[in-house]
Amino acid sequence: MNQKKKTINARSYYVLVMLAAFLIAFLAGMWALNSSIKESNSRVLSISFDRTIDDPKSEEIYVIASPGRYWKNGELKGNQYSLTLYNKSAHAITDWNVSVQIPQGCSLESSWNGFWAIGGDMLYYKPADFHLNVEAGEQKSFGVVMYSHEDVPMNNIFLSYRENKKITTYPVFWVLLVGAFLDVFLVVTLIISNIQFKRYTKTHAAYKDLVRESLRTMANIIDTKDEYTKGHSLRVAIYSRMIAEKMGMSDYDQERIYYIGLLHDIGKVGIPVSILTKPGHLTDEEFAIIKRHPILGSSIMKDFTSIPGALNGILYHHERYDGKGYNSGLKGEEIPFEGRLICVADSYDAMSSKRCYRNTLSYEFIMDELKRNSGTQFDPEISKYMIELIEEGYAPVSDAEMEDYEI
Repeated sequence: MNQKKKTINARSYYVLVMLAAFLIAFLAGMWALNSSIKESNSRVLSISFDRTIDDPKSEEIYVIASPGRYWKNGELKGNQYSLTLYNKSAHAITDWNVSVQIPQGCSLESSWNGFWAIGGDMLYYKPADFHLNVEAGEQKSFGVVMYSHEDVPMNNIFLSYRENKKITTYPVFWVLLVGAFLDVFLVVTLIISNIQFKRYTKTHAAYKDLVRESLRTMANIIDTKDEYTKGHSLRVAIYSRMIAEKMGMSDYDQERIYYIGLLHDIGKVGIPVSILTKPGHLTDEEFAIIKRHPILGSSIMKDFTSIPGALNGILYHHERYDGKGYNSGLKGEEIPFEGRLICVADSYDAMSSKRCYRNTLSYEFIMDELKRNSGTQFDPEISKYMIELIEEGYAPVSDAEMEDYEI
């Protein structure tokens, strides 16, 4: 159960990390785009032209100065000009201004739609607030009246402005937008997947609980045939899993071995109770019947394929490493691994539990049996781990402790 919680938490953590990464990437992208826009907009672009030579209409953004009238006022000449700023680009402009080269000695009389000033041989114009922004396709008009000692042709005109492009005009915006869409789609997909996974694990856990409870019930049915072997199948399952863990097997294989341990004696349901609970020595005929329980168990479970190796543990757990076991007389590693492992766990519990025909055997006797029969009755590698479990105090498992060791 803890493993499932860890898996779910890991997936939730992954979703949160992905969401955080998306937000960071999106914010970083928008910051970079905003910086780019500011940098682009802050560039002052200047357009200058001599109206007597150049055609300003070849530009997208330009100014045309149209003379109004001239008049004499004593020695001075009056000059009136109307100017128009045209914005034929695809974006707005702002903070624009115009400057014109003029002869020395000019003076201002009046102006409209903005503010004029003279500095040396330059005439400077800055628009009034309502003229500051010029949208795409718009035009702004303004004008001035000056006095001078000579004619004032407005030939050399300089225009400066800042671009005010919409964010949608920048390709990087669309890249970010597509990236944002993909990231949101990915995060939403992960969230949905996580929800579905939680539902799946919940359903899986329910099915797993059902399987575990069913197998435990089957083990209880086996053990209740003999009051002296009550809990035997569960203890064998626990010892088997402990050995598997000591051997470094995966969580999946540890669980698999545990379930095989629960089922190893299922064939005893076909053995008469009178033989199972007989307090004295069994006759040869009775022992022959007892020896049939692995075959009966494999026959009962032949269609049970959900736990790989289950039939091996059921059919071969009474084989001996030296080949003198039953029912197939297999030897060494001819015996399937599950059979060799269950054999050690089963034998240990048989010796450490009270039976109808004897009391529990002593610690010293059990340790001597395991060591002496290592390589003959038991797989020497597997029995070594069982001995370690006993020496470390993990075995035997008391009735009070069994609940703590159950899966």
